[in-house]
Amino acid sequence: MGKHPFHGPGGLKPSHGSKAVHVVGWVFLGVAFAVVFALVFGIVVKLLWNWLMPAIFGLGEISYWQAFGIVILSKLLFGAFGHRHKDHSNHFHKKFPDWKEDFCAERKNDEMIEGWRHYKQYWREEGKAAFEEYLHRMKEQKE
Repeated sequence: MGKHPFHGPGGLKPSHGSKAVHVVGWVFLGVAFAVVFALVFGIVVKLLWNWLMPAIFGLGEISYWQAFGIVILSKLLFGAFGHRHKDHSNHFHKKFPDWKEDFCAERKNDEMIEGWRHYKQYWREEGKAAFEEYLHRMKEQKE
């Protein structure tokens, strides 16, 4: 087998300091990329806003920094920073930890399974009649 260039006698071992510099470098590049992306996206938002909003809604034009603020505000309101690839199913299980066990326990019940076989038929017959009765009541209340 060949020797790894960083190991063995006379070879260089990577120091912990170089690993830290590597990590800091990637963090810096990530932050720089995010800033550049936000700045470019601000230009796009400004152009789209000034092209569409005054014509459609009669709103005034905005400056670049107002567009940049809209980008940041929308990111804060509609998606938190750093949560792009989060597994949302895990969040659901934390909120409702026992739903799966309860559902599976009910599914094991033979009566429950038998009841589901008639579900479509029930809604075709009873559901339609009940909905039409509800609409009739609502129409009478309006009059």
